[in-house]
Amino acid sequence: MKHIMIPDTQIFPSSKTEHIVAAARYIKKHKPDKIIIIGDWWDMPSLSSYDTAGDKGWEHKDVKADIDIGWKAMKRFLSLTRSPKYDPEIHFAVGNHEDRIMRAANSAETRMMGGFLSLKELIIEPLQELDVQTHEFLEIFVLDGICYSHYFVNPTSLFPNPIGGTIESKLKNLGHSFTMGHQQHKQTGEVFTCTGERRRGLVCGRFYQDHHEYLGPQKNAQSWSGVLMKHEVSNGDYDLMEVSMNYLLKEYT
Repeated sequence: MKHIMIPDTQIFPSSKTEHIVAAARYIKKHKPDKIIIIGDWWDMPSLSSYDTAGDKGWEHKDVKADIDIGWKAMKRFLSLTRSPKYDPEIHFAVGNHEDRIMRAANSAETRMMGGFLSLKELIIEPLQELDVQTHEFLEIFVLDGICYSHYFVNPTSLFPNPIGGTIESKLKNLGHSFTMGHQQHKQTGEVFTCTGERRRGLVCGRFYQDHHEYLGPQKNAQSWSGVLMKHEVSNGDYDLMEVSMNYLLKEYT
């Protein structure tokens, strides 16, 4: 059994997307059984709660453009990946950036747009029509013993914030093999139980070429970008192969 995890792509109208095409070609060649898109495929900057009317660039924000560019990349990705001889199981975990649609529909300031801002109608149902299994924001779904979600909260904390700390700390607190996106760095690690079972943790929230202004020059430069292939997946254990952005662009574009 092989899984491939696609970290956060955060696509917005001026995004570079050659790496999406490259990843699709890589997947079609190597044929993993399951593809997991971990969320934040859509960036949705027009609905960012950190920006308010009058901020720099506000006049250029466009919800429809944000939705359309993500769909253009998604349909291209799916068409290049699938073929009559290869039809993998595909999962999509809704991320906090897609969930901006739901938050905007429910907010005091914009809820009058609730009839137009429907996460279900704009993203979830169209994905299901394309035979992509969708999972609600922060829903945990288990595939071959691995817990997947856009991110996890710390079960020992009173607060619903994304779990932090080292990968060993995350494994200890979650108590299960897990994979998540959201955090814009890469962490991988493993722990063994007393009976010799290996639990594996994986965090990776970046698969994009663009530099995001809010990260600044240092954090943009310090983040690894790529996709993660898991070989010999069974009962939460696997052998991990990192496939970098540079390799994909060099070999598959």
